[in-house]
Amino acid sequence: MAVVTDPAARLLGGITQAIAVVIALAVIAGGILFTGLRTSASLMLTVNIVPPRDRTPRLGIDSEVETFYRTVTIIDEHASGWVRLLAWLPNASMGLLILAGCVFVFVQTRRMLRGRMFSRSTTASLAILGVLAILVAVVAPMVDAQATVIALRDLGANSLDARAGLYDAPDLGGIDVVVPDPAWSPRLLLARSNWLLAGVGGILLLAVAAGRGERLQRDTDGLV
Repeated sequence: MAVVTDPAARLLGGITQAIAVVIALAVIAGGILFTGLRTSASLMLTVNIVPPRDRTPRLGIDSEVETFYRTVTIIDEHASGWVRLLAWLPNASMGLLILAGCVFVFVQTRRMLRGRMFSRSTTASLAILGVLAILVAVVAPMVDAQATVIALRDLGANSLDARAGLYDAPDLGGIDVVVPDPAWSPRLLLARSNWLLAGVGGILLLAVAAGRGERLQRDTDGLV
């Protein structure tokens, strides 16, 4: 095992580790603050509305409502613990992903400074990061949509399933209706998934697969 002795390399490695630690601490501090706010502060739910009106909509609820073109923002001051948990999870999962990335960079930089390169644990870590990135990119937006659906149901708002095809209905009896995005629908998956993050996760998994394939090829060549 050859320990890295080059001063420039060690300085760069130290700076990289310090940045990873600072980002990780910032994520932890932000997560604590965000969790406190999500536990006590009001939730803001932005959904489509039918039909658009230049007045405060009649949604059948007592919560504060703000309208903008074809959307309405409902401020829920008494959201249930379950709704708050669902609304907290998407941001918490992103924070967890960033924290895991910082840990990986710190540990891998430390290994490289000690003369150790990639190992099976490194490969496993990359695979875990790839899977986690894909889950955060695709599942987190669906969980957030589900939180909105449950919150509106708990509030008793006049709601309409977007899949009913009545968004442009001209006559709804003078009653305004909110149209929450149906969680787990194909349209929502395409519209709200973070495809950039999912692509990064896919690239990590492909890199892991390519590395394992190359290692397998070398082992096979050695047996021939």
